[in-house]
Amino acid sequence: MTPSQRQLERHIRAAAQDTANVHVKRKHTVARINERGITRAMIYEALRLGVMDRSPEPDPKFPGVRCRMRRYVSGVDVGVVVYVDYPGPDLIVITVIDID
Repeated sequence: MTPSQRQLERHIRAAAQDTANVHVKRKHTVARINERGITRAMIYEALRLGVMDRSPEPDPKFPGVRCRMRRYVSGVDVGVVVYVDYPGPDLIVITVIDID
């Protein structure tokens, strides 16, 4: 069964409650975090309280889907793109965006 966008949004919010489920490993991701001045706390807040502002997209390099959560945090409109392999709890952060 393919989850709806709303189900994925709720899943991401719930999974992000435990920071052990949020993985920031890629060099690209760390570079974007540093370049854009976005902190881990801002990422966690966007994942826990944000809204999915785009439809989930399949990605040929990953078995799940790519989702973007968005939230205004500390004066910055933050977008966090994550891979989600529903119903697994792991969220792999691909990139972060300062949407302003």
